[in-house]
Amino acid sequence: MSKNREIFVEFLRSKFDCEEKIKLKKIIEQFDIYFSQLVEINSQINLFSRQTNIEDLWTLHFLDSLLILNTQANLEKKIICDFGTGGGLPGIPLAIIFPQSQIYMLDSKQKKLLSIEKMREKIGLKNCQTIRARLEDIWQNYEGFFDVITCRALKILPEFVNPMKKIVKNNGKIFLYKSVILDDCELFDNKKFHDVSQEKIGKRIIVEIN
Repeated sequence: MSKNREIFVEFLRSKFDCEEKIKLKKIIEQFDIYFSQLVEINSQINLFSRQTNIEDLWTLHFLDSLLILNTQANLEKKIICDFGTGGGLPGIPLAIIFPQSQIYMLDSKQKKLLSIEKMREKIGLKNCQTIRARLEDIWQNYEGFFDVITCRALKILPEFVNPMKKIVKNNGKIFLYKSVILDDCELFDNKKFHDVSQEKIGKRIIVEIN
């Protein structure tokens, strides 16, 4: 087991009770498949930076995607939109951890979404699907539809704000994954900052918007 994979597995173990060992074993197996698929597909389509050491996927991408678990966010049995999903991050990790939630992974790039669909099938996920569209174009079909919106490693532009507010339910939440640059968070009111920094990946802030 690589050191970074071990760090990730220990993080998972800290989130599950001993009684859930069978569930945890399946989760780790699913992440192993996801890792293999990401590495294979990334040689053809750029899903993550090719400068990245592939072992860092376990910490810089998988662990990072699950740091929302440290915010006490309620994601069980929720309808979640992962805006700007790219290579399925954090959408696929959340779909693995929350099998009773429905994850919609939104991106405008068809090649990336086709790759996500292939990975989803290999992992055996039944609770996630893709939406190929620009955020600004979907709100009429998804107005008030989502309990939660997640957005990782994407700068929020002013033109994104109203569509995000329209597709999330009145009592829903938006979670922005950030590091040190928080300027775009000023576009939103009613926000709370969660410092979820980790020694192995550095400064991390999740911004919770009501």
